[in-house]
Amino acid sequence: MNAAARPDPFRPRWSKVFSDLWGSKFRTLLVVASIAVGVFAIGVITAAYSILAADIDQSYAAVNPGNIVIWTDAFDETFLKMIEDIPGVEQAEGRRMFGVRTSLDGIDWQSQGLVAVEDFDEMQVGLIDPLAGTDIARKGEVLVSKDFMNDTGYQVGDQLYVEFPNDKIERLPLVGLIADQAGGGDPAQNAALWVRTDTLESLGQPDARNRLYVTIAGAGTDLAAIDALAAVVKDKIERDGRSVYRVETTVSTEHPQRKMALAVFGVLGALGVLITVLSGALIINTLNALLVQQTRQIGVMKLVGGSSRQILGMYLSLIIAYGVLALLLAVPAGALGGYALAEFMAYMMNVKLQGFRIVPLAIVLQALIAFLIPLVSGYFPVHRGSKINVRQAISNTAAGGQPATLGWLNAIARLLPWLSRPVLLSVRNTFRQKGRLALTIFTLTVAGAIFIAVFNVRDSLNGFMDQLARHFMGDVTVNFSQAYPIARVEKALKAVPWVQGIEPWGGSSGEIRDQNENLMANISLVAPPADSTLIDPDIVAGRWLQPGEAQALVVSDAIYDIYPDLQPGQRIQLKLPGKRQSEWTVVGVFRFVDTVGDIIGYVDLESLSRIQGLEQRAGSYRLITGGHTLEEQKAAAQYLEKYLAGRQFLVGSIEAGAKLQADSAKGIDVLVSFLLIMALLTAFVGSIGLTGTMGMNVLERTREIGVMRAIGAVDLEIIKSVVIEGMMIGMITWVLAIFLSFPISSLLLDIISSAMMGSEMEVVFTPVGIYLWLGVVVALSFFASILPARSAARLTINEVLAYE
Repeated sequence: MNAAARPDPFRPRWSKVFSDLWGSKFRTLLVVASIAVGVFAIGVITAAYSILAADIDQSYAAVNPGNIVIWTDAFDETFLKMIEDIPGVEQAEGRRMFGVRTSLDGIDWQSQGLVAVEDFDEMQVGLIDPLAGTDIARKGEVLVSKDFMNDTGYQVGDQLYVEFPNDKIERLPLVGLIADQAGGGDPAQNAALWVRTDTLESLGQPDARNRLYVTIAGAGTDLAAIDALAAVVKDKIERDGRSVYRVETTVSTEHPQRKMALAVFGVLGALGVLITVLSGALIINTLNALLVQQTRQIGVMKLVGGSSRQILGMYLSLIIAYGVLALLLAVPAGALGGYALAEFMAYMMNVKLQGFRIVPLAIVLQALIAFLIPLVSGYFPVHRGSKINVRQAISNTAAGGQPATLGWLNAIARLLPWLSRPVLLSVRNTFRQKGRLALTIFTLTVAGAIFIAVFNVRDSLNGFMDQLARHFMGDVTVNFSQAYPIARVEKALKAVPWVQGIEPWGGSSGEIRDQNENLMANISLVAPPADSTLIDPDIVAGRWLQPGEAQALVVSDAIYDIYPDLQPGQRIQLKLPGKRQSEWTVVGVFRFVDTVGDIIGYVDLESLSRIQGLEQRAGSYRLITGGHTLEEQKAAAQYLEKYLAGRQFLVGSIEAGAKLQADSAKGIDVLVSFLLIMALLTAFVGSIGLTGTMGMNVLERTREIGVMRAIGAVDLEIIKSVVIEGMMIGMITWVLAIFLSFPISSLLLDIISSAMMGSEMEVVFTPVGIYLWLGVVVALSFFASILPARSAARLTINEVLAYE
């Protein structure tokens, strides 16, 4: 009978745990949310990274990209058979490529590269994927490649006007939008138009192939072997009497944009770790407050026989329960969010994902974060609380107790006599729990610093893009299908009243080689006139070109990838199409983004024209029209289109400068959007921390509020005292966040510049983020304070004076 009457020692403890979870819903919500937001951020980033890292290369390998791509003179099937007979060559295919212009209405034209293949059904190298419609064009039909950076705006079913280099215009139906992962189009064009070769034949266009695509035998993963085979193929082509204009090599199992994509996750991962650290700070704060509030309860449990070990286990069980609830929210949300992020990045790069799936690594990391961080964060306050003896616990007056001295408060009152007593109490209460205040300030300061840093990084990136735009300062760029005498073009254009300036420009592709004539890198040479006013590069070493300077060039800082110790004045070996390899002097280096492909080099127009045999002729002209908006420049381009055609000029393309700048900023805008999302998450964490702190502070001041009510304080005074306290905390963190934003801005920009841009960027500190965060922190402080303040104001005097 005694055994039957023995109470279950476990039931009261678990009832206490459940009561703490369910009885204080607001506190539970704060703790669970603070854990869940960090768990969610890590889950999203880990899942997206894992999915994209696996699928990006698998998707790229699935299209069987050409390991070697060679631009050469026209060739036929006999030539392809000769290439396939070279030992080590697995497959060889040829395509015809050249530039065209397309339009929906015959007025607004876009420049595109045209790719002609023998038969879409028999393609084996550089396969394409359908996005809309079909990926197989029949005779008289066209496909258009599409991705995030290059969207023509065309849709399946459109009838496209296609203008060929001989000015002949045909109208062809668009039957499919495709994804071209292997880069089968011309990198100099915005997008590619795909047709069959018999379509060209029916339109009277030559169909001779001029692009060779070769795959290497085996897995195609050894870049050194690919480069060696490329040298053999190139030598074979040249011995066959053809010129080689460009050679590109790539492995089959690594997407060309992999580095840039995964760098984005590196930046987001750094911010995710910061969010997780902030979550730990919130948990420490909340558990400290919980133990302060329940000190007497701990004393009672010890008084009736509870051991420190049992009490420690009970509160650790509570922490685990918080983690379980956070996991239930964050795991499914993180999985969905991670796949959505990976899918968006895949869309930007034309990558095909293998489908939605759960990433075990993400769940493991989320579980570790959901349990370890709360347990580690909460163990010390819980362990300290469980060790308190019965006398200390029962006599505790921390909740609502007053500090031992108010000397410093009286000193403030004497210095600032115009401050009311409730305001002075708010100042005092702000600093009464220094440990909690420090954690709250840390949380909100880091959140604010990240928020401000995002805007600094945004303006730094925009400043970098503005600097790049100084390489394209013309309002309108006219590219002709052939080089025309400069005097003839200038005479024609000067007759247009609103053309304020004309500059002829030249250009050429080239190769940087070593002394043994081995290819080091491709280079795109741009030749402005000596007195050009339409370029202002950011020189980081050396100087700009001097008029008439022969075989001298200024190169982009991507040159450091192959010559890390290059100094101005050094010579490098260049090979221009149809010319012998020769020495050129590098007189300067300028800052430029290296994700565009080739190294960029500037040379003097007169010098390059002399080498090319094009003295006093140029194929490209940059115009100053006085119209700087996109609409003005497009109108100017449309007028010049008809004007030049009427004077027997063959126009290859006419580009508005504003459009080029807008297109170049697309990738930056996406990155900034990701950063802003992470900034909002950190702001959310900060708001949770401030809300929890204010709620705890009001709870601890319950008796004090009751005394204020008893001596006549009205609800407005009570609310005001709490709101002022919240505002003070917010303003302190705002000031600290400004200073902390400087190193965080530099850190984020360093990650972006080294991983994505390949060039150093200067940090721009903008007041925009500071002012916006001021508005955010004021709003957060107000709403985080007003809710607990209103709750306190609603309590009756009897309720607050009876508070334990």
